[in-house]
Amino acid sequence: MLERYGHGGDLWTAAETYGKSKDSFLDFSSNMNPLGPPAVVGHILRERWRDLAAYPDPAVRELRRNLASKYDIPVESILVGNGAAELIDLAVRVLKPTVTALARPSFSEYEEAALKAGGAIYDIPLSQRHGFVLQESAVHQAIEHSDLVFLGSPNNPTGRIIPSPVLKLLPAAGKPVIVDEAFLDFHPDQANITLLKQAAQSPHLMVIRSMTKFYSIPGVRLGFIVAHPDRIQLMQRQQVQWSVNTMAQLIGTAVLDDEEYEQRSRAWLAEERPWLIRRLQELGVAVTPSETNYVLFSLKPLGQKVQDLQGEMGRRGVLIRDASRFAGLDDSYVRVAIKLREHNIQLIKHLRDAFESMKSWAIGLALNSPRPVVSAPTSERRACARKSAATLMVQGTSSDAGKSLVVTAICRILSQDGLRVAPFKSQNMSLNSYVTPDGKEIGRAQGMQADACRVPATTDMNPILLKPTKDMVSQVVVHGRPYRDLDARTYREQYLPEAETIVKDALNRLRETYQVVVLEGAGSPAEVNLKHRDIVNMRLAGWADAPVVLVADIDRGGVFASLVGTMEIFTPEERARVKGFIINKFRGDVTLLTPGLEWLEQRTGKPVLGVIPYLPDLELEDEDSASLDHRLVQRTGHGTRDSRRTGTSSISGTSSTVHVTADVDSVAEQLDIVVIRLPRISNFTDVDPLFFEQDVALRFVSTPEELGCPDTIIIPGSKNTVEDLRFLRETGLAEELIRHAEAGGRIVGICAGYQMMGERLLDPQRVESEYPVTAGLRLFPTETMFTAEKRTVRVEGHSTVYHELAEEAPISGYEIHMGRTRFLEQVKHPFYIQEDGIAHSIHPDGVVSEDGRLWGTYVHGILHNDDFRRAWLNIIRLSRGWNPLPAELRFQERREAAFDRLADHVRAHLDMKRLYEMIGNTI
Repeated sequence: MLERYGHGGDLWTAAETYGKSKDSFLDFSSNMNPLGPPAVVGHILRERWRDLAAYPDPAVRELRRNLASKYDIPVESILVGNGAAELIDLAVRVLKPTVTALARPSFSEYEEAALKAGGAIYDIPLSQRHGFVLQESAVHQAIEHSDLVFLGSPNNPTGRIIPSPVLKLLPAAGKPVIVDEAFLDFHPDQANITLLKQAAQSPHLMVIRSMTKFYSIPGVRLGFIVAHPDRIQLMQRQQVQWSVNTMAQLIGTAVLDDEEYEQRSRAWLAEERPWLIRRLQELGVAVTPSETNYVLFSLKPLGQKVQDLQGEMGRRGVLIRDASRFAGLDDSYVRVAIKLREHNIQLIKHLRDAFESMKSWAIGLALNSPRPVVSAPTSERRACARKSAATLMVQGTSSDAGKSLVVTAICRILSQDGLRVAPFKSQNMSLNSYVTPDGKEIGRAQGMQADACRVPATTDMNPILLKPTKDMVSQVVVHGRPYRDLDARTYREQYLPEAETIVKDALNRLRETYQVVVLEGAGSPAEVNLKHRDIVNMRLAGWADAPVVLVADIDRGGVFASLVGTMEIFTPEERARVKGFIINKFRGDVTLLTPGLEWLEQRTGKPVLGVIPYLPDLELEDEDSASLDHRLVQRTGHGTRDSRRTGTSSISGTSSTVHVTADVDSVAEQLDIVVIRLPRISNFTDVDPLFFEQDVALRFVSTPEELGCPDTIIIPGSKNTVEDLRFLRETGLAEELIRHAEAGGRIVGICAGYQMMGERLLDPQRVESEYPVTAGLRLFPTETMFTAEKRTVRVEGHSTVYHELAEEAPISGYEIHMGRTRFLEQVKHPFYIQEDGIAHSIHPDGVVSEDGRLWGTYVHGILHNDDFRRAWLNIIRLSRGWNPLPAELRFQERREAAFDRLADHVRAHLDMKRLYEMIGNTI
């Protein structure tokens, strides 16, 4: 029995019962917000730990003031307690009821408190026949036969809120009523159905709220009760002194201001609850409608008992709640929490497997019987079709054929034409990622495509991101959060079947929101060894019923062979789905290509929709290091970077060293800036603005011989900090970096580069490598410990350096890292930042040396801040005896212009009439 202490979430008992580590369980038995605590909680724990040296405020004044302000109730009507459990017990002890009326089923602690006070229980039965909805007539009878009515809204375990007629009845009951609203924060209309304001005025009504469930902070134990001030005073006299600790008070005060977290939580639940209910119903169980973040269902249709299922699931590492322990429910009832999609998918999979292993003839019959198909009337079908977006899929004959930029161009074209359009790539492999506005991680290309669409990026646009960590192993990021590291075989054989559901659901949500969804394939769709489990190319096109455009890169050579060969490998159905070809990156006279185009159309029966000439110096970001190298090589052989200067370059040493410099007649004073080309370089778009600064020559190097005597060295981000730090040592670059710093040289570290510049890197859990301790470059007095939790947030703030040129320049960017850095002594910080939209979260970021020559930060995109970037460059110029330059480059404006330039270029060379015909008139 897992509910040994009357609650779910008992990981210690689960570990003893099933012989597993308590951290290995997927816990659906406890109903916490799966988004985890708001970011401000981590900030408080990091920055306010010294407050533990003083006693907490015994009157909890600041938190009570915040609660009073948030809910518009008098502060005298609020008492804060050590979780809702303390307040339940305290309220009943003050009231001393002889008979307490309780709904059956309901939270067991109501009954425990009443019995401890020496009272009896009057049952208010909740019937499955009525969907477990509380009946007004039953409440009237309970009021008549008891001297305390204690109810939950939403009820635990049914998830049903108190209906409106009963809510109106309770404040006028004329005798004590307690309503537990522990889970009401999850309800989108909670402000209109709460009884908090009535409780503050009524001499009889009391309302209890838990802050631990919604804000996912059960470890600090926090709740509050609202009642008439006279009742509050009576409870205060019986409450233990200092019941609410310092951290609980600080955290509770801060999270109340996080409106973005509240909106994100309710938006998550609005998507996940109907999805999970549908999947449970498909398994054949009887699901009770829920209005909160958990679901009650019965195994009766399957002839199963909850105790058997709980044991089967526990052995699989999944914890569920035995709801038969709630008085009023039989042994067929189960309660499960609603979690993130990737976890909900695992729950459904394990339930399905558990039912099969329990060898129930009923579930076997259900699984093997075809479901009836009911056709809607024609008019309804047409209405449904109009709600689903049109689709177009761009596939390529190879990697780096230009799919991403073709999709970007089409997205911007459709947006220019007034359509609501979104990009979609089911699975992307990239080390260059993008943080969405809600703090999640997707592929950089899909973030860029969303920007081209002029819409906020979401994880639905790239639900699965693979980030290589070492040979044949990648971190699997699902809907913006790390899932786990998987090798290629395990991913294909074990995870891809689950991934199908994730992909389909994300695509469907986009199609419900936009008018057109432009899908991007991955690699080549003709990889015969991969097609049977494909979720990125032709099978995806079938799920989306999308016409396919096939893109080929003529710059590689063999363009006709690649197109015809790909078509030959396709099945007849797949060939039929291809509606045309795009030949990309053409150089020269297109009329010379015409005979080949005519042959291709005659050979395949498919039209060539366009021949897109090569577009130099596009100035849009690269997705991975391969495309970075390709772009750098291109920069060594092609003309101007803008109308004012000519780019010339040379390749020296090895092919990894690329110099991009301005014409000396255009800009005589050039800053030599070097970027270390790490083997696992990530988010290298951090340095993109430097390509376009008039006075910067940017070089990427990977050996000491290539280093030279630069004005500044940048150590960029990395997907594996420890391994890339070892690379620096093995190549001798680490020694050169230290020598450069000791000689007064300048070094900047961004994210992993910042971590490397510290004293040491600690990895006791082997999160990133097999080395528990790795010595850093020892340029900063910092220590970084890697943790399993990845921090992905957008941030904003201001700089504290280079004030003489840009006083407190505003900055913004994003963080993606799994390390936590602490300072071994007092340091100077270059930035003060806070998470976007989160009040009270301002905190220092990074380290800067006293002379300003060395600085490091966790903020990706720091050099995209035009005023700060120019101030930094001008400080370097002054050290060379050169005059500062004005901040003329506005990088975001330039990027927007690049989108339009790309769209205009593709529109001019693409048969747009045919493209719109392919998309169809459903838009």
